[in-house]
Amino acid sequence: MKPIRITLIALFLLCLFDASFAQSKLAIETKFGTGNTKLDYLGNFNDLVASTTDRFFFSLGLVKSLEKGFSYGFEFEYYRFDLYLTYTPIDPLSNLGGPRFDYFAFGPKVQKDLFVFPKAGLSFSTALHLTNNAQSDYEYSGGELQAIRLPNGQPRIPVEIYGQRSIEELAIHIKPEIGLFYDLTAKSRLTLSAKWGLDLREPSIVIDLNRIEFENQTYQNKYFFSGNYFSTLLGYRYSF
Repeated sequence: MKPIRITLIALFLLCLFDASFAQSKLAIETKFGTGNTKLDYLGNFNDLVASTTDRFFFSLGLVKSLEKGFSYGFEFEYYRFDLYLTYTPIDPLSNLGGPRFDYFAFGPKVQKDLFVFPKAGLSFSTALHLTNNAQSDYEYSGGELQAIRLPNGQPRIPVEIYGQRSIEELAIHIKPEIGLFYDLTAKSRLTLSAKWGLDLREPSIVIDLNRIEFENQTYQNKYFFSGNYFSTLLGYRYSF
């Protein structure tokens, strides 16, 4: 009976929430931008570097306005980046390679607006998101960096890597955000903000290369992406 009771209470609260939403001023908000996704490193083969590029952030939210500049709602967020392993002694533009990581997040958000001028001001918000990493675990089998060959048949990158990539599929993020806003009209607003993503279940990605073979020597490297990030976002809100 207890699970049924909890489910009924949750459905009742959701109905109250939906009714409250329907009786108030709503807005749709979208944001996009780029950011920083830093990897940490432990190991003894410094010529093999892990880095990220092509970082993109996008969010779409439904917001309810309250009194005194407060608002709350739900937010969907998508962000991605490519993760590369680079053998730095060779031109990195020729030997970068790696998978794309897609993150999907959803959860509630609260915000406070402070008007500094009649149409402009500061906003402070925080969100609690459940986040899914769409990538999967992977086993490195030696030849991932050796796809490009020299004319004599030798690999362009003379490094073989073995190990595994482990993924934390689900995570919980706290996302504080601070921004500037300007009201174009009574119904539309432009925003510019900085957002931090703090992963409560870090690390999100671990690349454990327990065997790196180079010139008859063996090395080990380990790379970590905590799941934390920083992003800068340009946004637009429309009220109806």
